[in-house]
Amino acid sequence: MKYYYVTILLSLLPVAFMLGCSRNDATSPDIGIIYKSGSISGETANDSQNSQKLEIQQLNDKLRAMSNNDLFQFALTCGNQGNYSAALMAFNTLLEKDKNYPDIYYYQGLLYRDMGLQDEAICAFQTAITQNPDSAEAHYNLGYAYRCKGLHHEAIPQYQKSLELLSEDKTKQKASVHYNLGFSYFSHGMIDDAIREFKTALAYKPKDRETHQKLGIAYTAKGWTDKAKDEFSLYHDHDKPAKKIP
Repeated sequence: MKYYYVTILLSLLPVAFMLGCSRNDATSPDIGIIYKSGSISGETANDSQNSQKLEIQQLNDKLRAMSNNDLFQFALTCGNQGNYSAALMAFNTLLEKDKNYPDIYYYQGLLYRDMGLQDEAICAFQTAITQNPDSAEAHYNLGYAYRCKGLHHEAIPQYQKSLELLSEDKTKQKASVHYNLGFSYFSHGMIDDAIREFKTALAYKPKDRETHQKLGIAYTAKGWTDKAKDEFSLYHDHDKPAKKIP
């Protein structure tokens, strides 16, 4: 039983660092579909298509009548409500009016990312950084989009820049960036660097289960089974429910 956790996690090591991106890594709106099927019995496909075109045209007319600030807020609201079609239309309408509207490319990048359109997200975040090079959030999310594409070599410098720009009091954000930087280091075969970043992330957030797990996997990759066992134990310990005071 001494190496129980090590044996289990070692078998999962190739999988653990190949998982897709999780929304827990970065806050973003939930994205859904705005145009749901509303056809009644007997409605033809052409009728349905014409109805949808009419809805889109009505929405387009509504958007063009809005001010730039109202368009931006409308896009954010639609994104948070899961209406990604309307959100994209609003962002695109605003871009037609003002390509330099503050933060538009950053939030458009978040929308693209959550829709799974990582190439579009990368382009949007790159433009956001061109407009505002000192945005720690834009650098972080560009790194995250690269990570989702498996481009860890490109993700690493973006995470590093984000850390440079984050103030020291942003402990939660720093923990997240160090974690993701460690993930990309590990995926790029830089195990020692990954270990350093996971340990730094734990300094900011000592009870984070996922970081303990990833650090244990990194230790396992180095052959440091005793250290790995300790991290896997912490991973399981922090999953235990807190005891209620009688």
